[in-house]
Amino acid sequence: MGRRSNQLVRTSVMRRPCVSAALLAVGIVFAARFAAAQEQEKDCGAPTELIQDDPKLPLLAARLKQHKPVKIVAIGGSSTAGAAAQSPLQSYPERLEETLVERFPGVEITVVNKGVPRQTAQEMVDRFAKDVVAEDPVLAIWETGTTDAVRGIDVDSFTATLEAGIGALRAHDIEVMLVDMQYLRRPASIIGFDRYLATMHRVADVDEVYLFKRFEIMRFWSENGTFNFEDVQKGDRGRLAADVYDCLARRIADAIDYAVQ
Repeated sequence: MGRRSNQLVRTSVMRRPCVSAALLAVGIVFAARFAAAQEQEKDCGAPTELIQDDPKLPLLAARLKQHKPVKIVAIGGSSTAGAAAQSPLQSYPERLEETLVERFPGVEITVVNKGVPRQTAQEMVDRFAKDVVAEDPVLAIWETGTTDAVRGIDVDSFTATLEAGIGALRAHDIEVMLVDMQYLRRPASIIGFDRYLATMHRVADVDEVYLFKRFEIMRFWSENGTFNFEDVQKGDRGRLAADVYDCLARRIADAIDYAVQ
């Protein structure tokens, strides 16, 4: 018995360097990934005032705190749909799910992508029952406004649609985060986004809805050289889109972090 005990002790001592080396290797890999993530965060950060908004998300906060399953539906147009058909990670909802899972360990989080290209706000509201309410999410991230501006939809009608859509979601205890338009200098100088942006900000204020200021965040990235949206070679567009989706997902995750405090 004493000899067997001594053998076990010797075996345990011999294994410790291997175990320690393995743990050290894991630690180095984790540190490298963390450093890379931090660098990525720094590269596409945004001013605090563009992330923090007054309205909160108490229902989502409660689920996260209680470690209950969380479902989020992202509904919008082309920039929500992304290139998910080619690669699951080439759209912001898929990247958002991955980011939130990292930030809230121990919580089952699902982000459902319901993006359909070139739809107006009204066309999105028309599919709320099927594509949002039927999913029974705690939060709907509603990206809209671009197609309405391009088509010149009456601003009063756009306002009424936003209010009706928010009301329809809240009637089913679904919290809402609005996401305004993308910023690209040339289209922004041609298309009259200003009235639609102002409308979204006004409706968000009146209805106390969290507004993710994508337009201003992307303008900040453009003016500070984070991304070159204007002179992109055709072969580089896919990589740029993937990088922008990733950064948008991380900034929306920042917004969620803030809104559930």
